[in-house]
Amino acid sequence: MSEQDTAVKNEIAYQLTKYVSNDSLEYIYRGNVNSAIAENILCLAENNIGQSREKILIRKRIYFIMVECLQNITRHQEKITDRKNDNEGLFIMRKKKFAYYITSGNLIKNDTIDSLKDKIEKINNLDAESLKEYSRQVLDNGTFSSKGGAGLGLIEMARKSGRKFRYEFVKLDSEYSFFYLHLSIPYNKIQSQAEDSEEERQEYEQWSVKDIIKFHKILTDDNILLNFNGILKQDNLKNLMSILSRQITTSKVLKTRVYSTMIEILQNILQHAVNKDRSQDNGNYGMFFISQEKEHLLLSAANYVDNNKIATLKNLLDTVNKSDKDLRLQLIRTGEPGHGFATLINKSHHPLEYSFTPVDSSTSLYSITIRLEKDCDLDDNAL
Repeated sequence: MSEQDTAVKNEIAYQLTKYVSNDSLEYIYRGNVNSAIAENILCLAENNIGQSREKILIRKRIYFIMVECLQNITRHQEKITDRKNDNEGLFIMRKKKFAYYITSGNLIKNDTIDSLKDKIEKINNLDAESLKEYSRQVLDNGTFSSKGGAGLGLIEMARKSGRKFRYEFVKLDSEYSFFYLHLSIPYNKIQSQAEDSEEERQEYEQWSVKDIIKFHKILTDDNILLNFNGILKQDNLKNLMSILSRQITTSKVLKTRVYSTMIEILQNILQHAVNKDRSQDNGNYGMFFISQEKEHLLLSAANYVDNNKIATLKNLLDTVNKSDKDLRLQLIRTGEPGHGFATLINKSHHPLEYSFTPVDSSTSLYSITIRLEKDCDLDDNAL
């Protein structure tokens, strides 16, 4: 990879971080959603929600809506069997000052748009009491099933959030469109949207569906499969590892290498990152994402570092990148500075790709990418 390509690849970390700069949690999944992957996504989200101060009732509402969104993606993927190559789901969860924001996305057939739009608009035009009555009518009529039906899931999502749906259909061709569904769940109180303060209204309007569509394009263009942005703690690391093991369906050797590489770079964040106004006990702010090329998986991590430490860190990275096998093995055996980088190179068999992007006068965003060949069965210490 050329220096220019490396700079562009690592610039993605800055784009992603800038996009979620005011969030305390960001989780993004793009790809196939089956029951096992959905379960792992829920475990990661539940772990983070469980550590927060939100009341039990609010947490239950959030969890219910996540389940419905993921089930909705799964149902549509099961129905659309002739577009396996681009029948990918999208799930995004963000936590801001006043609310959680959950977005789901999936491929749908164009001939279903009018019916779905009518259901959503009907729900959006009902108040809380009318929604309750509408839900009762749907149940009494028995017009729903495990595959969906009269929109009962949508009705209950609206009831539990107390918010109107925001949505968009993006036409892909004459037969298919991509459907985005976006909902907020306030976590300090349950109230009607009309009772929101001006600050709450501004937050709600800040992240539009059109912004989500632009962000989705970044994920698609760079083939980003998984992105986690937030406070990384040991429990989060375990959940990320569980999700990753479900996603990788290649050789056992590659899965093992990806698994151990991910641990190494996430431990680096846990030990060395600067929180930059996000200080929390037992965890550091960081970002991790997985992207994919034809012949490679790319594991990338990003965290804030003090500018006065960049020169030393850059010198260490360059030294290890230029080192031979014997020097790297010596660093690993002795545990000297750079041994973690040496371990990553031995797992990757490629130089480490890195960048430092200034954030302010005292801090920069440090990102690092490890490239793993999909068909490489070499031992970690072979190079």
